Amino acid sequence: MSDEQGTHFWFMSLILPNAAGFAAYRRVGHCTPEPGATRLDLFDMLLNMVKEKSPELNDGAVVISFDIQPNKL
Repeated sequence: MSDEQGTHFWFMSLILPNAAGFAAYRRVGHCTPEPGATRLDLFDMLLNMVKEKSPELNDGAVVISFDIQPNKL
């Protein structure tokens, strides 16, 4: 494992309604939370980051799954 990875791994699944029904999106990454950060803090931060990188998700995307765990087995 690379030393450059964050202390935590996260994933997020989203759906976005469209003319065909919906599109599914999956985003994954790693981060190192600030001391005292909560799961909600990280969810909000990561959702904002995902939407910045994929602006189409700002048009009604809904998170259907999210998890964050220590990035160590």
